[in-house]
Amino acid sequence: MRVVVAVSGGIAAYKACEVVSRLVKAGHEVRVVMTPAAAQFVAPLTFRALSGQPVSVDVDGDEGGAIGHVELARWAQALVIAPATASLMARLANGDARDMATLVYMGFRGPVVVAPAMEPEMWAHPRTKANRAILQQDGVFMVGPEEGRMASGYMGLGRMAEPETIVGALEDAVSPHDLAGRTVVVTAGATWEHFDPVRILTNPSTGMMGVTIANQAVRRGARVVLVAGPSVNLAPVHSRVETHPVVGAMEMLAAVRAVMDGADVLIGAAAVSDFRPEQAADHKVHKADIAREWAIAPNPDIIRTMAMEFGARTMMVGFAAETENPVEQANKKRLEKHLDAVLANLVGPGQGFGDGTHQAWLVSAEGVEQFPGHTKTDTARRLLDWISQRLRGR
Repeated sequence: MRVVVAVSGGIAAYKACEVVSRLVKAGHEVRVVMTPAAAQFVAPLTFRALSGQPVSVDVDGDEGGAIGHVELARWAQALVIAPATASLMARLANGDARDMATLVYMGFRGPVVVAPAMEPEMWAHPRTKANRAILQQDGVFMVGPEEGRMASGYMGLGRMAEPETIVGALEDAVSPHDLAGRTVVVTAGATWEHFDPVRILTNPSTGMMGVTIANQAVRRGARVVLVAGPSVNLAPVHSRVETHPVVGAMEMLAAVRAVMDGADVLIGAAAVSDFRPEQAADHKVHKADIAREWAIAPNPDIIRTMAMEFGARTMMVGFAAETENPVEQANKKRLEKHLDAVLANLVGPGQGFGDGTHQAWLVSAEGVEQFPGHTKTDTARRLLDWISQRLRGR
């Protein structure tokens, strides 16, 4: 996605560096425009280094002047204004186009995310409230401000939202709402099967894939229920996702079954342990007392069980994490478990577990589709595209 980030003057301008960095790392093409006051806080060269693109400050010509505000407004697919001072918000609301930030805003027709930053008294002022209302009426997405310590030393509501929150708000603003009115249940993360209170049987899954799917689905308008194993606390979950934390496979099965009524889709991205200790000890078993053999019992196959109970009215999508022959193994699981589709992905050293990279194939009755992109976000978006299209056809 092509994103223009507009930075205005204020101490929070330094946090805009992290906003630009996160957008670039997420694969977006970013161009930065700055008000002259912003350049007093952060050098344009900093943003040029972070974005890899020229930075526009002066309307009458600078290193980015050859592009021009008209071309930038037409080039952009999204506009982020962070920080937005009280002065800039007033100019935006009143159409006072006197700098690169306001000129691009006036010429842009697309999603706009504004992150205000100012002293609490300024944020609470009636004129700021009126300007905010005008901008929201014009379709601007507001993110923040937040409570905290201000540059003045005072505490209150006025700190610019954190960079990850701003990037998340942009994702919300640009996502299609093709899953509105749908309920999506997602399982994520590893399960922990306790031998005793301090020893577990588990696997390396962090839950990143399931959380990414849940976050993308809620941004597309779905009601999302995430049943999450204990490793999922390593990944940030969207505030609108309804989360049910669990520990073991038996607990996960019960939690999933409890939320399946009315579900349109179940996406089983969790890495559920295949076995659990036949009997877990209530207290730590010391090394000298540990038996050489510990009896284990098979865990239920959660998505297969749900497919048998709810598959007639709910779309079932499973996952197959494989080290070899991923497509063949995924198709075998699809047929054996009576699923609509299985997402096959390669895992192994340096790949698949917790690092965000992904090689994925979607296997369904229609055939095999290799997903483009190499990140879990790419995979989540493409999977939800496929699900949305099939739900419309049902």
